Parts: sequence; structure tokens; C-alpha cells
Amino acid sequence: MSRAEHHENKWLFLSLVAFLCAAAIFWCGFFVIRRVRENYVRYSADQVTARIISELKYTDFAKVEGGQLAKHYSIPSGVVDESSVYMSKSSESASELACFLLTDGSKYEALEQAVTEHIATRADGFKNLNPVQYGALKNRLIVRSGRYVLVAVGNNTAGEEKLFHSMVG
Repeated sequence: MSRAEHHENKWLFLSLVAFLCAAAIFWCGFFVIRRVRENYVRYSADQVTARIISELKYTDFAKVEGGQLAKHYSIPSGVVDESSVYMSKSSESASELACFLLTDGSKYEALEQAVTEHIATRADGFKNLNPVQYGALKNRLIVRSGRYVLVAVGNNTAGEEKLFHSMVG
């Protein structure tokens, strides 16, 4: 092998190593940015529900205070950082709007189970009492974006979902 060929192979090898290093740095940056975006909290749970209620001009909701949340949802500790829950003022309506901020995206299944149990309990109460409200509970909306989870029961879940996604992605 001549000296020129050896020199050429050396540069080819160094170029390949530089390319692989650049690709590795790019992929690491991509995954770091993706993880940061997933965990980024731009709005509080209260801000999300307040904006939805304001934009859709709801007047029949009452806020469920944090101390009363356990009466409605059996959420295991360490699953949720924040919550904002509103229920209809009328006992004849199953309407509900809730936003939860998960402690970590991996906790979604635990929250989803708690929400499903809560909805099933409410549905049992409305099953024979009010078939329309029972149907609304069966067609509830549970949607997730990053650490945010929106739960909506009512006749405008599409509007609520659209506003939710416009805020949190």
C-alpha cells in the first residue's frame, strides 16, 4: 500500500467517524428535546378548565374543591400533580369537565382506570334515571397530551377537545 493510499484511507476513516459522531449528537438532541416538550407545563390544570369554561360560555358548572376530589375519584397518590374538576350544578345533569396534570407520562394508565371507575359509578346512578345523561357518560371524552389529561362529559366534547389541544398541543 502506497503512502498516498494510506493517507486517503486515514481521511476516509476520520470522515466516517466524524459523521457518526454528528449523527449521534443529532439523535441525542432530538430525544432530549422530545422529552423536554413532553414534560413542559405551560398552563396549570385550573387555567385549562377556566379557559374552556370561559370560551364555551358554560354557566352550569361548580368547581370541586381539592379536598372533595377523593369523594369522586380514587386516584392513587403520586399519579397527579394538579387537578381541576368541575361538575354540573344540577343533580339531573352528568356534565363534567376535568383536567389533570400527571406527575409523569407513565402514570396515565393509573389515572385512566380511576376515571373509568368514576364514570362507571356515575353511569349506574343515571342508567334508569336519565337515559340521555347515561348516554353522555358512556360517550365521555378522555384525551391526553403530554402530561395533561382532559376528561369531559356533556354535549360539546368536540369543542372542549379542540380548545384543550389548542392550549396544550
